[in-house]
Amino acid sequence: MNYDPEFNGFVNSVGSIVKSSLHLPNTLYVPAKPQMIARSLVGHIMAQRVKGYLKGPHTEDLKDWFYDKRRPIPDYMKIYYWPYPYKIQVLARDSAMRDLRTNDSAYFWLMKFFPVAFLVIWDSPSGYEYPHLNSFEDFRDLGPDEEVNMPVSLTSVPHERWPEAPENNRFCMFGEGAIGVCEKKPRSKKR
Repeated sequence: MNYDPEFNGFVNSVGSIVKSSLHLPNTLYVPAKPQMIARSLVGHIMAQRVKGYLKGPHTEDLKDWFYDKRRPIPDYMKIYYWPYPYKIQVLARDSAMRDLRTNDSAYFWLMKFFPVAFLVIWDSPSGYEYPHLNSFEDFRDLGPDEEVNMPVSLTSVPHERWPEAPENNRFCMFGEGAIGVCEKKPRSKKR
């Protein structure tokens, strides 16, 4: 099952938007197949740790969803996305964030690279909704080959280190598989 062409097409379309020097409206729409994009995203993050199988409460169901493209996006998984015009790349799974103003922690997966970022929140804990970000919620029950115009908001771009950097009331904890990559600085010429 190859979901990557749809994922790559979406990423490239968002990249064209982010790189544009034109004055653009606050929201643009990208024709895409959300079910295929979601599966590609989840597949890439699952592949981050080969021995990560059977590590969580939804492992078997998630595997079944991944292989059966007729199944809708599971209710326990919320996927957010936003333009990401930065160079640092982040890939994290088996991570948790805690907002000290709530009673719950949120378990999440994160993939950020130019030009788009994705955040997967598990089990919908209270206080971890992000209405300012685009999400896959409206596309949860679409068929695998249904194409829609996915919104890309250009006014709701979080800072480069969100959500992984601590803030006044929130901090994150990462499993051993979290990865951050910075662009390599050019070497200075030796004389």
